[in-house]
Amino acid sequence: MHESTMIAEADLEIVNALQINPRAEWSRIAEALGLSAPTAARRWNALAEQGQAWITPAPGHRYLSAGWSAFIHISSTPSDSQALIERVCAEPAFGTVSLVTGSHDLFVDCFASSHEELMDIVTGSFPELPGVTHREVVFVTKLYRQASDWRSGTLEPARARLVSAQPLAEQPGYAPDRLDAELLVELAKDGRASWAELGSACGVSPQTARRRVERFLATGYITLRCDASTAAQQGLREVTLVLNVPAQYVDDVGRYFAGLGNCRLSAQVLGAQNLLVTLWVRDYLEVQAYERELAERAPGSSVISRQAVVRTFKRLGHVLDAAGRSTRVVPLPLWTAP
Repeated sequence: MHESTMIAEADLEIVNALQINPRAEWSRIAEALGLSAPTAARRWNALAEQGQAWITPAPGHRYLSAGWSAFIHISSTPSDSQALIERVCAEPAFGTVSLVTGSHDLFVDCFASSHEELMDIVTGSFPELPGVTHREVVFVTKLYRQASDWRSGTLEPARARLVSAQPLAEQPGYAPDRLDAELLVELAKDGRASWAELGSACGVSPQTARRRVERFLATGYITLRCDASTAAQQGLREVTLVLNVPAQYVDDVGRYFAGLGNCRLSAQVLGAQNLLVTLWVRDYLEVQAYERELAERAPGSSVISRQAVVRTFKRLGHVLDAAGRSTRVVPLPLWTAP
């Protein structure tokens, strides 16, 4: 890796701290990292301005009780691949877009605030997309682990505990309104925007902005997530296993993968497959060990496909350059208010 693309150890620690607690006060982060609060804030602002790291709203652990999600595999003609990628990245509902190995070209996740909206996207978007030769859609029915739960582990446990947030008391579900949707759009632009900045952008007081944001975080519908460029991934490679697991084992297997430190995603899905798992590995040979473990835990399981990410063009609404740096944001329609 060229020196110019490397991220300093102190910056990796700041990123890890914000994975743990995305809106932690700078004084708290600084204390854990042995920095001054202005230094921690300055270093983060530099990373954010360079597109090296960012914080954005993401589906929470209860998202599926309020919204809808699907994974889509797309194949296309080579001559139209670039135009297709640009069009898919421009679609707000398509949160993450990756070029992958295997029988399909693109792996896409899709979000919608209602079943009807998801059906409209699945049926209405594809006739307009250039070069699509095949698509396969599977609906997400249960989440065991999502990428927001992943941590880089740069900080030693004692320091990680210093920045951990006290969990908010879980709130009952409710119907989002237009202000909630507007706040999510502003947080997509800057997940660490101050309450005053969020309130000003949405025409409400800082106190109202804070109360609303903390309410939808406390419901578990939405969480905040810190992502970073390829330079911060420290040699990790992304691999997705698409599995068909006998029904009596699927929950156990889903939870097994969810408990792994390098698991980014473990989700039960409805399709020819019933479980989809994304892992970050240092060596592709590691995948064989997980498949052997799968065979022991759930006899009769089969691997439908194995796909390694060649390049991610969009991650949770952030459009990325070739180095995985955020260049612009297309806010996700996690909630759409009337």
